[in-house]
Amino acid sequence: MNPQVSTFDKLVNSLSTEEAQTMLANIAENMKMSEELQTDSKTEPLLIDAQVKKDIKINDEPFFIRLWLHLKSFFKSLPVETVYEEELIRRLGKDLQHNYKQYINIKANTFTKDFYELLRELRKTQLFFTSLLSAYDVDKGNFYLLVSSFVAPDVYLKLMHNTDPFNCVPTAQANANLRSELLKKIDESFSLMTTEYKTGMYQAANAIEWMRHFCELSIDKAVLRFTVNPSIEPSCSVYLLAAEIGSLASVLTTIKPIPDVVLQALFLLSKQDKFNDKAVNMNEESVEFVSQASHALEAIKQFAVKIPILELARYTLKSIHWEPQRLEEGEDWFQLFKVAWKKRFNERWQLWSAEQKRAQLTRKMLDLLKIDKLEPLLYRPWEDLWLVLRFKREFSFSFLATFFSTLYVSFVQPVLKILLMEGNFYRRENLAEYTSAFTVLEKQQSCISTFESRLSPEGEIGAAFIQLKEKTMASLKSKNSLEALMKNIETEAKQIITSSQNAFKTLIALLNGFIDGNKNSVYAPLVNWSIIQGNDNVDFRMRVEGVKNFLQEVTSILTDADKIEGDV
Repeated sequence: MNPQVSTFDKLVNSLSTEEAQTMLANIAENMKMSEELQTDSKTEPLLIDAQVKKDIKINDEPFFIRLWLHLKSFFKSLPVETVYEEELIRRLGKDLQHNYKQYINIKANTFTKDFYELLRELRKTQLFFTSLLSAYDVDKGNFYLLVSSFVAPDVYLKLMHNTDPFNCVPTAQANANLRSELLKKIDESFSLMTTEYKTGMYQAANAIEWMRHFCELSIDKAVLRFTVNPSIEPSCSVYLLAAEIGSLASVLTTIKPIPDVVLQALFLLSKQDKFNDKAVNMNEESVEFVSQASHALEAIKQFAVKIPILELARYTLKSIHWEPQRLEEGEDWFQLFKVAWKKRFNERWQLWSAEQKRAQLTRKMLDLLKIDKLEPLLYRPWEDLWLVLRFKREFSFSFLATFFSTLYVSFVQPVLKILLMEGNFYRRENLAEYTSAFTVLEKQQSCISTFESRLSPEGEIGAAFIQLKEKTMASLKSKNSLEALMKNIETEAKQIITSSQNAFKTLIALLNGFIDGNKNSVYAPLVNWSIIQGNDNVDFRMRVEGVKNFLQEVTSILTDADKIEGDV
């Protein structure tokens, strides 16, 4: 898999295998069965007359109750509404004691062991969801791209095609307006999202945002507030948990069903680094995921069904009129969805543009060297490893190696050697620079051969790759070792390329001085420039100019190749 490809496209490529598709189908089927666990989650056993009591006005109470409330208000110097609310809270506590004494002891105003155990199960669910949401938070856009592949598969495929210039743009059709034309196609694809598709995406957005709110709850703090002692059962004052219960009520009274596609997408995002790891059994990972997800959903359902959380919040907060806080519900999903597709397009466009530049530069290289193809590296020890590695400077290096084995020997070297042997340099420092640059070029073929020998199975670098491949498993230590070897390769190649470039630039400056300079120039002409090579002087001077122009082309190509390699 090409390391230049975006994270999302790497994931898509990983999912193309039949094994991966089977695994996803199994997750989907199992999670649909788990959805049944959520169907009753909203039917909390709230007290039958709780909502009625909340809305009762004091004037609706019997005469003697109203009289008693007014007297109590007078003696306490409190508004009658406040006294009445205290009475309603007292009645609510009485109902809670009667119906839910397993979870709350109203006389002692404490939560019981059973409530503590339910909270602990909720905390386990929270930890499970948090591990999934960390992948979502890294790139929310990728989540919505994945969800769309399940919810709106035809639109997803259309957008995958339209956001990839490699798929929909033949090279011959490239033009100045191409980018804007492709962006217009992408916008047209968004219009294919039907109401049904948007509903499915919105449900997924609701679910993921609800999970995010759930994971932000301080359930861990609530659990820690309980007094846990081997000699007595865990308990905690209801008022110590008032804030936590209020937050919990805001989330649990707005439970959103979590569609199986949400869990599928989160599973894929959370496991994306393991898909190409042969040491990891993804089927086992998926089975474990289904088990954990089912347990998590069951824990939420059990808490919602067993605990009248809204009434507990009103009781602990001492406010019969308390209402849950309104939570964000993922209304921005479509904006995130569109931005994610545009981001993918920009990434693919950058790669496509680089490929176009590379293809054009390759053609220029071949034309300059008058060959059909560049000489490939004899050895590539970084291939077929568990870790995907790439020789970033291979493009430049292959061109340089081909140059030194072809036209340097037949075209450049003879002219440079004659100038060194027969040229009468006006400035001694020019001769020193020329000699140094020419010596560098003369050694480069040997340096390239030595470099390639080191990559061979018998070479130091090649043997090290083989040893790591045969004797180590995928681990952080072996990853660091492989990357260190790759860095050595890059460094050695860069030294060869840079030293060649510097020599080329020096020689170009000197040759320019020979051809057009004067005695006052930094690079002066040769004293015998007009007579060197005798009767062949005119022809030789043309050959010198040809070599100068050729080296300028080589330098320009290496500069462009370096830019391309730096962009990917």
